[in-house]
Formats: sequence, structure tokens, C-alpha cells
Amino acid sequence: MKKKWAPIAAVVLLLVMLVLCILMIMDSKRETVYQVTRSMEIDHKKLEITAYARSSQMSKAKLSESVDGAFSLCQEYSSKYFDEESPTSELGRIADLQRKGEGGRYDLSPSPLLLVRSALALTELSDGAYDVAAGALYRLFEDPEDSPSEEEIRRALETCGVEGITVEDGGVRLNSGVLLDLESLTEGFLCRTLEEYFALCGVTDFYIRYGDTVFVIGERLESKGALFWSRTEVDPYVIVFPDAYPDLLEDKQGACDGYYAWVARPEAARANEEYTDTFPFVSTVDGQPYDHDTGAVAVLVENGPRAWYAHALARMFLALGKDKSMKLLQSGILTSTFGFHIPWVRFESIDGEDFVYGTVVY
Repeated sequence: MKKKWAPIAAVVLLLVMLVLCILMIMDSKRETVYQVTRSMEIDHKKLEITAYARSSQMSKAKLSESVDGAFSLCQEYSSKYFDEESPTSELGRIADLQRKGEGGRYDLSPSPLLLVRSALALTELSDGAYDVAAGALYRLFEDPEDSPSEEEIRRALETCGVEGITVEDGGVRLNSGVLLDLESLTEGFLCRTLEEYFALCGVTDFYIRYGDTVFVIGERLESKGALFWSRTEVDPYVIVFPDAYPDLLEDKQGACDGYYAWVARPEAARANEEYTDTFPFVSTVDGQPYDHDTGAVAVLVENGPRAWYAHALARMFLALGKDKSMKLLQSGILTSTFGFHIPWVRFESIDGEDFVYGTVVY
């Protein structure tokens, strides 16, 4: 009897072993998704990057190398061009000389010169509500515990306005005392720079938050509930916004690959100050608080050549207030002039009332 069943048992054992081998081979070839997250402070702001890659695209080590390279690139750009508190950067050198009252022509590399040109265009578009030359005025109100005098405000107002700035080939000419205010454009520009860097590295799915600008691009991937997005030709894009937007974007909104930014006046800022950009809520016309009750603005700009303007747009809308901003949005000037596609803007009053511009598909 044992001899009769021995061959059958051997065949069954071989089949079991064969199935196990096939399963092991299939499991070894099963595609996995790698996730790498890094965060650090650059130019006094938090830079956070989460990047994804399938095992068929690259190894996790290569993905980590790409993310580390992105941080190095951001640090390099900041130290060379954008850190206004560093005398070694181009904008920092200019700011230092301007504080000493030294006007004149300053050479600029293409990247910071692009920011100046972009800020001038937004300044003119908003009739000065967003003012690239208002750095001296805004600095007076950086410390809420220290109120500037009327004389200090008067002197600062004299430096505001685009008439104090002339863009020239390879540089900019500034009247004495004009401090450039390029911070909101710098964040978006660096995000755009990192997007181009990741494209060269072959990383197509990532999330970047620098200061209060959030940039996402890629296909739907799991990330512990912090970020989900879909990148298809037919289905609407769906996103769950990160914790960077605790209340302003609490609804599940349809979205797209692109930039998300929000800004609030100090008295409307949320408790999570790490994610809250506040700028002095004072008019560059008279140095007094704006006469509208818009307390915060959140903006979604669909990815494109100038989508990195998102944060500057949010600041401009907050300075203009909801009513003037709505007229500008509905006029189509932003789209025709800059090519922006702004599918969604959320205005919140100082009393917490919301108004959403745009149609979002769920």
C-alpha cells in the first residue's frame, strides 16, 4: 500500500513546491511603491518634500538621492540669490545697501530678475494693492508689539510704488530706500525649480511644501492620509489637502496638478503658525489698515508656466479684498495676460464667513 501511494505523494509534493516557487517569483516581481519624505528649514521657512516612485522606475536609494539633491538645489538657490538676510545673496546684498540709503543700479542674475519683473506686473495689475516696493513699509509692522510712528510710516510710504523701480538688461535700478518685497514669489519659484529638477531625475510623483506654498503633481498614491491625488485624462482630479490648511480647505475639493497657497491677516491667522503666512495688513497708499473685512484667502492655480505665482496671487487678493478680487477674477484679465487657470479661490472674512469662487467637480 505504501509503495502504491508513494509516487502520488511525491507528485503532490512536487506540485506544492512548484506552486510555492511560482508564488515566490510573482511576489518578487510585484511592483511596490517607495516613499521618501524629508523636511528642513531653508531661509527661515520649512521645506518639506514627499516623493514617490514605483520599483519598476527606480530604487528607493535612487529616490532618496533625488530628494536629497532637491534640498541641496534649494539651499544653493537661496544662498546665491534669494536670502534677503544674507549679505552673500544677490537680494540680501541689495537689501543691505538699500537700508544704508544707497540707491542706483544693481546687477541681477536671471532668476531674481524674473521675480522682479513678475512682481512689477502684479503690482501694476492690482493698482498697487500688491506692491513689490513696499518692503520698507512692511518691515515696520513685522513685530506686532512694536507700533511704528507716523514719521516712520511717512518715510516708508515715500519708497513705495513702481516708479521707484526700473528694470534694465541684467539688472534693476532702485531709488534710495526701496526695499523689494519678493518673498511670496520666491516660494513658488523654488517649487517650480524643484519640479524641473525632479523631471530630470525621472521622479513624476511628488508633493512639495515650502513656506505656505504647496505644490503637488503625480498619480494617486497612498501616503497615510496626508495626500491623495489622481492624474488622469478623463476623471476629475481629487485631492485631500494636507494639514497645512486646517480650516480654510476642510472640504473635499476637486483639484489638479498645481499650486495651492493661502495667506491671512494676523488677526485671522489659525493656531498652527508653522503653516500660516501673515503679512502686514496695511495699505501702501496711506499706511493704514485696509478698509475691507477679508481675513484670509486660499488659492488653487492649475499647473502651468506661471502657476508658481499662486502665493503672490493670494497676497494680492487679500490686499484687494473679496469684492475687488472677484471683479478681477471675472474680468478674465488674469487668464488673458498671464495664462493662469484659477479654478478655485476661497475668501474668508474676519468673522469667519466663507465665500468660494469657482466650480469644483467632486
